[in-house]
Amino acid sequence: MPTLLRDPWLPPELENLPQRTGQPPRLSVTLPCEQIEQASPPAVLGTLLNRLRQLPAITVTPYDHSRYPEGTIALSLPEELARGQPEAFLDGTIFALIRPDGSIELRLKPEWGEVVLQARWGTIHPLARYLSGIVPPQSLIIFAPRNEEEIEVVIRIVQSAAWYAQGRVYDTPLPDSRW
Repeated sequence: MPTLLRDPWLPPELENLPQRTGQPPRLSVTLPCEQIEQASPPAVLGTLLNRLRQLPAITVTPYDHSRYPEGTIALSLPEELARGQPEAFLDGTIFALIRPDGSIELRLKPEWGEVVLQARWGTIHPLARYLSGIVPPQSLIIFAPRNEEEIEVVIRIVQSAAWYAQGRVYDTPLPDSRW
C-alpha cells in the first residue's frame, strides 16, 4: 500500500485509524444509497446516537426530507461554528446524516477522506461518481458500525467531519475557512 503524505491539518482522530475487518457492505445505487447488508444492530445504533449526542457543539435531530428514509438523523452545528468550506455541508449547517441502517453520509477534506478510505471504513458516495458537481467528491458513506469497538472508530470519523464543517481542528483554523 502506498504511503500517504500526512496532511498538516489532519485531525488526531484520524491518526492511526485501524483497518476495518471483513468485506465492505454493498450499497444501493439509488438515492440515498443505503447499505444493503451489514446494518447496525439496534443496540449498536442506539449507543452510537447516544455517544454522538455527547460530542460538544453537535446537535442531533431527526431529518425530515423526502429523499431520505424515515428515521434519518441529522448532525448539525450552530450557525456561529459552521465556518468550514461550503463543501463540508449537506444541507444548511448539517454536516452528516445517519441513516436507519447505521451508515453515515458525511464529507471530509479529500486528504482526510483518503485516510478513511485506505482504512476501509467507508466509500466515496456512489452518486459522486455520476453526478459530479452536484454531489462533491469529498462525499463519503461511512459503513454502519457492527459492534461496540466499531462505534469508537466511527465517532472519530464523525468528529473529523465536524472539524471540517467548523473549518478548524481544535483551535487551528483550516485554510480557506471563514475564521
